[in-house]
Amino acid sequence: MAEEVKNNTPVNTVDDHSLIADYLAEYNEDKKYFEIALLIALLFHLALIWVKMPNFGNKEIVEEKKVEKKATRVVLPPPPEQKLQEVKIEKKVKKIPIPDPTPDEPEPEVPIETDVQQDTPDMDIDYTSGQIPDEPPVPSGPISEATVGLEKPKYSRRQLMSNVIYPELGKKAGLQGMIILQAVLKRDGTVGDIRIIGGNLRNYPFFRKAAEDAVRKLKFTPGKLRGHPVDVIMTLTIKFSLKTNYSR
Repeated sequence: MAEEVKNNTPVNTVDDHSLIADYLAEYNEDKKYFEIALLIALLFHLALIWVKMPNFGNKEIVEEKKVEKKATRVVLPPPPEQKLQEVKIEKKVKKIPIPDPTPDEPEPEVPIETDVQQDTPDMDIDYTSGQIPDEPPVPSGPISEATVGLEKPKYSRRQLMSNVIYPELGKKAGLQGMIILQAVLKRDGTVGDIRIIGGNLRNYPFFRKAAEDAVRKLKFTPGKLRGHPVDVIMTLTIKFSLKTNYSR
């Protein structure tokens, strides 16, 4: 049985012992080198401790103190007073020669002529006859209704408004207002030129035509100036209101 046990032992046991021995030998050798390196490093640090290193970083920074210069106020002495010199103004007097009050030859006397003429009555006018000079002629053209002494044309306002025909377009649009115009009321009882001068409805052609047509039908008594019939420029206003009954 002993022999069988010996025969069953593995053959590689010798090789395993040789590998362990090599490993231990390498480990001991590395340990030796490590100890040597550690010793060298220790000695190097001891040398650094004992050797005084130059001080490169701790430079003393010296700040220059700024010396503030105090400004001294210098008071200058006042300038010496100077006496004002009196300026003397010399007036130059011109000598004017005085004429001799007793000239050798007396001045000739010149008669004074005046433009004032005495009013003398005109002998050609007979003041005792009682004749009145002729009146100025009556103007042939139309005159303003503000002429002095004018008897204005007479007309009926109701008759003028009865001539107005309210435009259908104005009724549909609901427009109301007035038109102001100037018309020449001639001496023969007819209406001359008509011109629109104002009113809020003057921009609507159908209202303008309705106002002009109403004035054309106007019946009036011509105006008179000094008893003579004349053409007169009258200002007339035509009102358009939806509440008023107009003729058709």
